[in-house]
Amino acid sequence: MNYFNKKFFHFYKISFIIAPMRLKIKKVKGKFMQTKLLTEITRRKEKIAQNYLKGVGQVLKKKRIELKMTQELAAIGICSNTYLSKIENNQITVNQEHLYLLMERMNIPTDKISFPSEMLKSLEKAVTLFFYRDIDGYTELYNNIVQFDFAILLQIVKLGYYLLINDLEKAKIVHNEIFRYITILEDYGFSVFLVFSSYYNIAIKDYKNAKFTIDNIAKNLYSEEHLYGLYNHAKFLAYGNLHLNITSMDAGFIAMQIFNKYANTNRINEFYIWKEIFSVYEGNFNLSTFVFDKLKYVEKNLKNIYLIVMALRTKDPLIYLVHLEKEADNYLLGLFVKGKYHLDNSELEEYNKSLNELQELHYLKQSKINFAGLLKSLKAKDDQAIKENLINHCLDYAVQNQNLFFIEIITESISSILSKKNRYKDALIYKNKYNEYKQIFQSAPKITIK
Repeated sequence: MNYFNKKFFHFYKISFIIAPMRLKIKKVKGKFMQTKLLTEITRRKEKIAQNYLKGVGQVLKKKRIELKMTQELAAIGICSNTYLSKIENNQITVNQEHLYLLMERMNIPTDKISFPSEMLKSLEKAVTLFFYRDIDGYTELYNNIVQFDFAILLQIVKLGYYLLINDLEKAKIVHNEIFRYITILEDYGFSVFLVFSSYYNIAIKDYKNAKFTIDNIAKNLYSEEHLYGLYNHAKFLAYGNLHLNITSMDAGFIAMQIFNKYANTNRINEFYIWKEIFSVYEGNFNLSTFVFDKLKYVEKNLKNIYLIVMALRTKDPLIYLVHLEKEADNYLLGLFVKGKYHLDNSELEEYNKSLNELQELHYLKQSKINFAGLLKSLKAKDDQAIKENLINHCLDYAVQNQNLFFIEIITESISSILSKKNRYKDALIYKNKYNEYKQIFQSAPKITIK
């Protein structure tokens, strides 16, 4: 065997020995990294859990006061008065032994308090259910946690539920209550609350505040894919309704990537409906994109918004308006658009049907706008009455709802009436109002941090 072959043979033998050793080292190293990662995840969850044990103090305090029990009486034989005072004021974390003894002293059943590890699981599940817009699954979760006394993470879970079922009165109460205790939230709870808060502001048509919240959590958002998808979806909605289309579409593209990854058909259908609405806001209208199958999977209020916006930008609005949901929001507005179409086309029998229905439903739906009166003024060609209704009722309502699309239509109508009366200066003032409101809604609120 020559010198080269000996060297090669020697190298081959060493390689044959070393290769499995390297593979073994790699496996050990990989296992070590996985163990370290799992340990760190567990440590962080335990830290979060310890943080939320502070919130139990509110339950103890509430029950003690109900029983007319002094701190001295409640704490005797268990802990000091000072220790109990700090627990009740969320200044320290109570250990589990003391907690059980205090609960026993105050006759608080264990099923009245949800412990942090359970609360975190409920919150994580809530995010997933909200992500998929799974109302049935969320209802089951809500029924499992509703009996617990105040715990801030469970309040966030409840907020998400009220938003999904569109109970905005309850959502408002819980939303404002959470703000009182916002300082005890850690990163994950804080991120979930702010994302839900963005959806709450969108639901009450306060897009300006929704945008403010979204803009201020961008750098501090907890890194979790479902939450990141919801954050971008909320951004898509808030910016789109404020006519900030480029940023809206960028956020929507990210949200859609995540929705598609998880085959989230509910959110995908919702996205496409809003995308069409925002396209109309931008002045782009394509009748061929109207697909009825997507409307079957979106909530009824959104369906009515879509149908009305599309109807206002086509020569034949009836192809949309026949699908209006009578029990949903904005039905009267859709009925008014239908009545105006029949009036413009001298279809008086159909016009009268729309007018009569508007009159019947006006008080039943507690409408802030007298659509029947406006329709009558249009038939009578009473420009003065039309102008007063548009200024005093329609424009005010559109501004309250931060609806730039309707503000533009209304201000143009007012400007047109004023121009016909040769009041060109006033006409120009109303012509410019759309841009004024647009600037107000799109700009960030001025806040002084003290």
